[in-house]
Amino acid sequence: MPTTILQVKDLKTYFYTAEGVVKAVDGISYEVREAETVALVGESGCGKSVSALSIIRLVQYPGKIVGGQVLFDGEDLLQASEDKMRSIRGKRIGMIFQEPMTSLNPVLTIGEQIAEPLRVHLKMDRKAASQRVVELLQSVGIPDAERRYRDYPHQFSGGMRQRVMIAIAMSCDPKILIADEPTTALDVTIQAQLLDTMTEIARRMNTSVILITHNLGIVARYADRVNVMYAGRVVESAGADSIFESPKHPYTLALLQCVPRIDVGRSQALSTMEGLPPNPNEMPKGCYFQPRCPYSTSVCEQEYPPLEQAGYGHMAACFNKR
Repeated sequence: MPTTILQVKDLKTYFYTAEGVVKAVDGISYEVREAETVALVGESGCGKSVSALSIIRLVQYPGKIVGGQVLFDGEDLLQASEDKMRSIRGKRIGMIFQEPMTSLNPVLTIGEQIAEPLRVHLKMDRKAASQRVVELLQSVGIPDAERRYRDYPHQFSGGMRQRVMIAIAMSCDPKILIADEPTTALDVTIQAQLLDTMTEIARRMNTSVILITHNLGIVARYADRVNVMYAGRVVESAGADSIFESPKHPYTLALLQCVPRIDVGRSQALSTMEGLPPNPNEMPKGCYFQPRCPYSTSVCEQEYPPLEQAGYGHMAACFNKR
């Protein structure tokens, strides 16, 4: 069995606002094995991105990591010094952020930005770093790399900027790549090209991937295992095949039913999920999904269900598993 290289245990990240405490991540646990792709899935605001930022300790004020463990190669990153974290970010754990135009520095060339982690972490001199930058740009599919590495971010399209982000994240051959909605605002064909490029490089480097998305089509194609999040918690966890073939949690089932299907007639209306996610300042008593759940019972209104076994390698937090 592949080695487990990352364990997230009961991670809690809260935001202390004037309106109250927002429990953005409220006790999630999962693990990542060597060379596998683990997806975090859920609606906007469910805590996916905050959980990723918590792993590399980039949560900004008023957010605060208040509990849990993040064990990377056996070491708890939440207890590591800031110097230690700087040596890990970009070298052993790479991250592709959601919006490249705000992640890339507009006044530095693409080449300078890709070369920075090479010089900082791998101690490359300027000449060696420049050669490596060209190789990285070529590997992510940017044509005429020898010329384009002198260009600035505004001279690249959205898809090309995201390719640059992949090059930066993979420049030091990390053990884990965190990809936070890496294809946001890109058209479908560009999405597929980017994800194919990213996963091919990760496979070649034996890098594990944490893929954050709300697109279940992407999950079906690229993920090995899936963690479904709702209101800051993991409500279902299983292999990708198991999630799609036999979802156990009503929220996962509702997400799958909302996906357009080509085998359904045009006259059939697209399924929708009733209601809205809960107000983070006023979480409902009992199960957080209960106000929207068609299978809710009285116990769901009083207690939050534990995440427990629902089949081989399959976990679900529900009193009325499907």
